[in-house]
Amino acid sequence: MLKTATWLLLFTLLGVVAGLSLLLLQRAPSPSPAPSHHGYAEAVQRAAPAVVNIFSQRVTTRSRSWLCELPQYRAFCERDRQLESSLGSGVVVRQDGYILTNAHVVSAGAEIVVAFNDGRQARAQVVGMDAITDLAVVKVDGADFPIIERASSEAAEVGDVVLAIGNPFGIGQAVSLGIVSAKGHYGIGAPYDDLIQTDAAVNPGNSGGALVDREGRLLGINTLIYSRSGGSDGVGFAIPVDRAVRILNDIIEHGEARHGWFGVVFANALAEDGLVVARVVRGSPAHRAGLRRGDVLLSINDTATTALQPVLRLVLETPPGSRLHIRIRRNGAVRSVEATAGAR
Repeated sequence: MLKTATWLLLFTLLGVVAGLSLLLLQRAPSPSPAPSHHGYAEAVQRAAPAVVNIFSQRVTTRSRSWLCELPQYRAFCERDRQLESSLGSGVVVRQDGYILTNAHVVSAGAEIVVAFNDGRQARAQVVGMDAITDLAVVKVDGADFPIIERASSEAAEVGDVVLAIGNPFGIGQAVSLGIVSAKGHYGIGAPYDDLIQTDAAVNPGNSGGALVDREGRLLGINTLIYSRSGGSDGVGFAIPVDRAVRILNDIIEHGEARHGWFGVVFANALAEDGLVVARVVRGSPAHRAGLRRGDVLLSINDTATTALQPVLRLVLETPPGSRLHIRIRRNGAVRSVEATAGAR
């Protein structure tokens, strides 16, 4: 009987010890995780090497007096030499040195210098510019340059987190954070802009730089701001990357951006199902296709034409020489005509 009690006591003590050990193991602190980056550091590390600073300058002369502009006084006047410079940003999009930027960044520069994120500098040549979209392509000699991955700007949604990377005020590369505030802005720089709006800080010098998503992929090329102060007031705009790449390819392959032209002026008043033609330019593709004032444009290439800006964009992005299938309504009757897109 005594032996049985002793064994029972021993098993009980063993159970208590085992339970306490298990409890202590459960309460023991787990190893601390390895430190990691927070925020958007990885996105910046992916994108920043492909964003460059662009400096352009040229020498101009200016008369010391307005009288010097009169022909009879020019021979007696002295002119001062002045150095005009501009600064901006750019994005390397091909490993062989092709860079996207804004046309207004390089339009006045006879000498262009590109400064890379790693400290290298190189002279660049303008391959081509497009004033309609304010895009330009410049190139530096060399190979294996860091490039940026591209996203589809069509997939961007209002509220998505974005980063603006560029060279604000010429102080060097900097990053700002914001969201996509709006999409599809028209009539800001031109009637067919279709710009992405962001509240990420975009300042003078950011022009031509990158607007990237939270993964560091290119969404657009920063191009302009609305500002009362001269700096960022939280209203910046970027050219969608899908359009920018089309312009890039045009300039590289054809030496210029190719924009379609139709030759129609539309009335301010809209029909319920289309756009009312107010004027047809003589000799234009629309004129040759037989369009007349008062016609209602219903569709182009099976795309409904119930809003003006999408129509302007559609025609603008149609390569010259392409066929346009058009449906119109005239005097109540619907008819189909074909036209060949001209060149703007």
